[in-house]
Amino acid sequence: MNVLSSIERYGMVAALGLGAGLIAFLTDETSCLLAPIVLVWPRAGRGPGLLSVGLAAATFAVLTFQVGVLAPIADSDALRFATFLATAALIGWALAGLSPDSVGRRQEHEARLIVDSMPGLGWSADPQGNFRYLNSSIFEYTGIKCEADQPAFAGAIVLHPDEEDRVVEHWRECLSTGQPYESEHRLRRGDGEYRWFRAVARPSRDAQGRITGWYGLTLDIDDQRKAEEALRKSQSELALILESIPGMIAVADGDGRHAYANRRLLDYLDLNPSKSIVYPWIEAVHPDDREAVLKVRRYSIKGGEPFEVVYRRRRRDGAYRWIRARVEPARDESGKIIRWYSLLVDVHEEKLAEQAVRESEERLRRLIDTIPALVWCATGAGDAFYLNKRLLDYSGLAPDEASQARTRLIHPDDVPSLVDTWADCVGTGQSFRIIYRLRRADGAYRWHEGRAEPWRDETGAIAYWVGVNVDIDDRLRAEQALRTTQARFQRASQLAGLAEVSASIAHEVNQPLAAVVTNSHACQRWLSTDPPNLQRARLAADRIIRDANAAAEVVSRVRALFRQTGPTKAPMDLNEVIAEVLDLLVDDISARNVVIERSLGNGLPRVLADRVQFQQVLVNLIRNGMEAMDGLDGPKRLAIRSRLGEGDSVAVEVRDYGSGVADPENIFEPFFTSKTHGMGMGLAISRSIVEAHDGRIRVAQAHPTGTVFTVILPVHAAPTPAKADA
Repeated sequence: MNVLSSIERYGMVAALGLGAGLIAFLTDETSCLLAPIVLVWPRAGRGPGLLSVGLAAATFAVLTFQVGVLAPIADSDALRFATFLATAALIGWALAGLSPDSVGRRQEHEARLIVDSMPGLGWSADPQGNFRYLNSSIFEYTGIKCEADQPAFAGAIVLHPDEEDRVVEHWRECLSTGQPYESEHRLRRGDGEYRWFRAVARPSRDAQGRITGWYGLTLDIDDQRKAEEALRKSQSELALILESIPGMIAVADGDGRHAYANRRLLDYLDLNPSKSIVYPWIEAVHPDDREAVLKVRRYSIKGGEPFEVVYRRRRRDGAYRWIRARVEPARDESGKIIRWYSLLVDVHEEKLAEQAVRESEERLRRLIDTIPALVWCATGAGDAFYLNKRLLDYSGLAPDEASQARTRLIHPDDVPSLVDTWADCVGTGQSFRIIYRLRRADGAYRWHEGRAEPWRDETGAIAYWVGVNVDIDDRLRAEQALRTTQARFQRASQLAGLAEVSASIAHEVNQPLAAVVTNSHACQRWLSTDPPNLQRARLAADRIIRDANAAAEVVSRVRALFRQTGPTKAPMDLNEVIAEVLDLLVDDISARNVVIERSLGNGLPRVLADRVQFQQVLVNLIRNGMEAMDGLDGPKRLAIRSRLGEGDSVAVEVRDYGSGVADPENIFEPFFTSKTHGMGMGLAISRSIVEAHDGRIRVAQAHPTGTVFTVILPVHAAPTPAKADA
């Protein structure tokens, strides 16, 4: 809408009034005088409109009344004038709402409504920067009370102190230069909190370009700035994360073209991030790996699937190192791939370690397959899961049939004992050892010795079992053949040494027979006295009978020994047997001037032995001890001691104080003797008797002189009586 100046508006009133008056004078039609009112009031406003009403009324009066003639006015003319004047006034009143002043006020009102309703602080200022208008949002925000007809106030009082000087200086600069005003600063809210705002103002100019005022809008951007700050912080943290991740990061667009590389990757490739670069990723891939990497990459980009690949990449120093690349796509809301994100990790040492482990495993596998034994492994629960090549070849099983070894390879007669033993070892963690028969691929069963040890983890739990089987079938057959041969050779040796055995028998019965002769002479002497001493003779006769029976028993036991007849064993007290032997040898002990030192343990458990044979052993040991001291001057001592042995056993020691034994290792061999007239059978027979009783005999040098013979026999375990059935 065009706005007319005052001269234009009043000139238009004058021109239209004169034109309408001329037309009314010439045509005598006074209604045309109303036309200027209709034309002027809407365009020129209230003042020119009232003037046009006045001119129309004056022109009507001049044309209706005779101006200058003193004559009375007719009632009809007065009525016509009044009607015309009322009509003109009514038209003016009707057109008053269409005048520029009212339109401007209405537009101004609407503009104020718009400004007050805007989501921001609206304001206007005069050319000097003084506020002329402030919308209600400003008063609501600042809490400042201001009358509607007094809108001016100092805006600087709500500025943040840190920005006050800068904002005021910039505002003054814009007022002086006429440049548009823009600023971001903090304004204090009514509760004292400062919030960030963006202020924008533009100057209004007249037709000559002079600034007539300033119109501005100040928007609250505090949340936006906080969001931007949070975004910048997040981006900074993200950038820091990308630079700090112990890996190399690369980003490509949806088509796979390079878009970003982090510092680690650039340093790895020796690229300058400040320069525009073309990411030479494929050139850095080892030539032997390029085709495989490109194939996986093209397939993944085409299908939109993530992928992982391990390959060698050239470092900045020219060395190729193993890299693991994991690539994932990023999609938008529509599902379209917009980015490819890659994480590259140097796994060179890990790869070398894996290769070393594989090589070690291969060497171990070859070693296990080369071992001349059948090797197997089982889980901690006892289920077989591995058989080495030798065991697979031996059994004819396939590698995946390891779990069937128990049912398909073990002899049916050996399965129960093996299963029980294996279950006990798995439950207790003890070492496994058993001999059983194993089926060969051709169906033949051969004897094997199986052993296994548990392999435990750091907590001590059994992780798995490692076992080995050794074929002992040939060894067992050879041992059986050897035992048979030895038995035959032993029998032949016994027959061949029959003469020596006879001499040994004579040697063993010599002592009791000599006692018989001595007691016979004594009996004869007691009977020859006058009167005869019958009591003494009777005692001598009893000794003759005892010694004769002893000789017969010795002969019988020695014959049984060489006939391979088992001894007649019965529980006996060793201390009693020692006393009986010393009583038997009392004359010989006295004749040799030997002092017997006894040290017999009290309450010793009984042993299961043949009494006569054990008496024979003690006689041999005691007689040998006395003979070893024959060349000594002065008293001779022989110590006899009984005691508990190691474990469930009883020991008897016979110690002399002679010159000792020159060859203790061979002293128990047949026909080995250190005596001038000995036959070397006494100790050999003694060892045979002791071993036949599941015992041991040994010899040792005594300190400072002499020899100690020790006989160890197991303790007799009395049988537990059976309980009667209820």
